[in-house]
Amino acid sequence: MKKILFALLGVFFLLIVGFQIISHLYSPKYHGEIVLDELKSDADIFYDNYGIPHIYAENEHDAYFSLGFVHAQDRLFQMEMMRRVGSGTLAELLGEELLDVDKFFRTLGIPKHATWSNSLWESQIDTPWKDATDAYIAGVNSFIENGKLPIEYTLLGSKPRPFTSEDVHSIIGYMSFTFAMAMKTDPLVTKMVRTLAPSYLEVLSIHTLPSHHVIPNNYPKRTEEGKIQSDKLLSLLDKLPVPLLEGSNSWVISPQRTSSGEVLFLNDTHIGFAQPSVWYEAHIIYPDYSYYGNHLAGVPFGLVGHTRTHSYGLTMFENDDQDFYEEQVDPKNANQTIYNEGFAPIKSRIEKIPVKGKASIDFEIRETIHGPIMNDVIPEIGKLTANPVSSWWVYVLEPTRALEATYKLSHASHIQEMEAAVSLIHAPGLNVMYGDKQGNIAWWAAAKLPIRPKHVNSKVFLDGRTDGDEPEGWIPFEENPMSVNPEAGFVASANNQPDTLSNGIFYPGYYYPGDRWDRIAKVISAKTDWTQESIKELQLESINENHPINAKSMIEVVNPDLFKGYEPVRASLENWKGDHHLNNIAPTLYYKWLFHTLKLMMSDELGQEDFESFLNTFLYIRSVPTLLRTENSPWWNNVNTEQEETRREIIENALTISLEELKNQLGKNSKKWTWEKVVTLEHEHPLGAKKPLDRIFNVKAPVVEANEEAVNKLAFQLNGSGIYKVKSGPAMRIVLDFANVESSESILPTGQSGNLFSHHYKDQAEMYSTGQYRPQLMNESTIKKESRNNLKLKTKKDNHHP
Repeated sequence: MKKILFALLGVFFLLIVGFQIISHLYSPKYHGEIVLDELKSDADIFYDNYGIPHIYAENEHDAYFSLGFVHAQDRLFQMEMMRRVGSGTLAELLGEELLDVDKFFRTLGIPKHATWSNSLWESQIDTPWKDATDAYIAGVNSFIENGKLPIEYTLLGSKPRPFTSEDVHSIIGYMSFTFAMAMKTDPLVTKMVRTLAPSYLEVLSIHTLPSHHVIPNNYPKRTEEGKIQSDKLLSLLDKLPVPLLEGSNSWVISPQRTSSGEVLFLNDTHIGFAQPSVWYEAHIIYPDYSYYGNHLAGVPFGLVGHTRTHSYGLTMFENDDQDFYEEQVDPKNANQTIYNEGFAPIKSRIEKIPVKGKASIDFEIRETIHGPIMNDVIPEIGKLTANPVSSWWVYVLEPTRALEATYKLSHASHIQEMEAAVSLIHAPGLNVMYGDKQGNIAWWAAAKLPIRPKHVNSKVFLDGRTDGDEPEGWIPFEENPMSVNPEAGFVASANNQPDTLSNGIFYPGYYYPGDRWDRIAKVISAKTDWTQESIKELQLESINENHPINAKSMIEVVNPDLFKGYEPVRASLENWKGDHHLNNIAPTLYYKWLFHTLKLMMSDELGQEDFESFLNTFLYIRSVPTLLRTENSPWWNNVNTEQEETRREIIENALTISLEELKNQLGKNSKKWTWEKVVTLEHEHPLGAKKPLDRIFNVKAPVVEANEEAVNKLAFQLNGSGIYKVKSGPAMRIVLDFANVESSESILPTGQSGNLFSHHYKDQAEMYSTGQYRPQLMNESTIKKESRNNLKLKTKKDNHHP
């Protein structure tokens, strides 16, 4: 026994020593000195208790250089993934199984667009945003050359090439691709239009319904120059190794509704969960400038952030900025399409795609007058038609100015400068939320909006044979959706439909029905003494008021005897207020019952594959209330049977199936069917898709109050398994009161660092899941007093050692 004990102790000792050695080789350096050639002066970096760097520099160049260095130290592999997605080079690093993803993004045109945008970017001279970007990139490359590369490169047998400004534009292009709702939705809607009777589509919310909640516009008075007048100056794919931007909430409350008498600002961007999480927080300080921001990997300027005088955040606008045109090839010439009274050429180019461990492949991309042909890279399109279908996408029509825009957002000194910066963003569509120390609140929809002919339904494939379905022009930015200092005393956006524009257009999009917006608006309007502490309850709320109405409409139609033996869960569902508390049993039955009801309704017409696609679109969330409550809908009948099924039959059958499955899954006692038993949350690392690396790199988090369309949206895929894996949610939660900006708070889903050996890899995961916040420090004395780690980046001229 002694020998066995000593042997086990020896193995344990070797494991500890081995881990210490590996940790030393790969862990980030948060303390000490590093001498770097590119600095003009020394920079001091104080890390707070959560690993957030507070960078003190003597000039703007050194501030952004230092940001690039520390950002790469914590998130270099995330930067690698982001630039490879945007440049279509994932297969080069991760292997042949990512080849289809590379083909998709290359066909869509993001790498081509990045090259175009970058060529114009490089021609700029002496602009502060270009100088700051160049400094940031130099900092990233300095870390690649001088720092400890993360362990992922060792495991993959690779080393990173230097970062370039074209990489930054590739990342911006990927961000602009966002949630790809048009690609998920339009082929499905087109198929429905072509194969089903109109009565089927009447029950779906393909377009915004009168019952949905819209964001009110409040257009400001303007000067002759167009500036705001103000006396006070008052945002296949499952293979992606990086998350998609999906939604978001943000609201800004004016002084008339706050206890402090100053603006209260909140933002929580909804993004696919991953490890590391998407945002990197950093505080940069140089003479006359102090900015605290949330940064995307590889992008120098915060997309969300604040100074002591202004704050801004994002939600996805969800506007429709992509159309698909079905072309007709000239029977006599396969290299041109029929167009108007003549023909239009099909252009072709060959791109080489490198593949890990294999020879590069030649990939042909063909483009019509409307854009790239997508049949080969979007299977749903290829199955629907043999005709070429082209993607017309606003983003690739002009070079991006996102770097200039985000620099100006983070450096704006008043509301007019803020709006000017917002107007530079042409895509993706973003709701930019704003508040400032002067008491101004605002919301702008940032996007270049095409004016489509009145007859065009942008959710179905358009006719590529003529110019009759093509846009007729562009809406001026001043007519975009916006609200500046409204009388209501708040602005809010939750990915829902903006109200009619000043030009009379009700702009189409892939908007959510407005459940979150309605809840936010009702709660805020009920008080005039909101505080930074009291508003957190709304930001953490898991209530959806529509779900109980759906549930009751289903309960009312079924035979009560079906609930015999399951009375507790029926009572819970009847009295449900729409919350998703972990000890509640109502949502456990509701989502299971909802799934089987929809499946019995729709899978016979759509087929299983398209039914699952339906559950991944905005159509699902927008259409459920109407689908469930419409008595004479054709969806109730099963087209594969001779008899005609009714609403009652389908809902009863779905209930019987659901109760039986839950009994087998959770036991006969329905009192124990608590929500916490069927919800899981795991933040997956790009390498965590393969066992046993999932145990090493993925972050398993405590159970959260998963839900559909509550303010604290923690989304999952509706399915029949009865296990709901939370796939997305707030990528941060920010609360800021301008009465004391230095006391603003936030939280990240896992941690600040993407380095496995950092203490900050997952130190916020439990706090996030349990609804806690931590400070966003800006006070210099507090930062330096509380910091346990001080990293000094020193110029070579100050180093007296050989």
